[in-house]
Amino acid sequence: MKMLKTALLAGAVLLAQGGVALADECSKAQTLVDKAITHYAAVGKDKSFTDFMDKGNKDWVDGELYVIVSTMEGIFKVHAINPKLIDNPALPALKDTNGVMIIQEMIRVGKETPSGGWAKYTWTHPETKKLAPKHTWVKVKDNQLFMVGCYP
Repeated sequence: MKMLKTALLAGAVLLAQGGVALADECSKAQTLVDKAITHYAAVGKDKSFTDFMDKGNKDWVDGELYVIVSTMEGIFKVHAINPKLIDNPALPALKDTNGVMIIQEMIRVGKETPSGGWAKYTWTHPETKKLAPKHTWVKVKDNQLFMVGCYP
């Protein structure tokens, strides 16, 4: 019985630590958005967008964390992981498996909380390849959505 309690306690600790790591990724997402906006303000749109698109630049693309910039209409201007999404007019109609209009949710969050808010939807996790909740931190600067997503 004592061994079972010890095993359960160890499992709970591991789960809690995993939850902290995941929460930490979402905190990093928020920080990366702020860092991207600061960079954009310092070097301008053209240079910052070029930097954000460089998949080899760990300042802007680090595992599952990467910068996305969109117009307020949901047209992506920066997406280093999938450049095919840039200037795609069909993108604002994208829905997740639960019917959430993902890009519209990002736009809504940006308009309602321009100083920062979470868009929540379901997406395929890059490591597990299974559907999972995804949160994207959205912040507005110069009438553009700066975003970074995470899996909480």
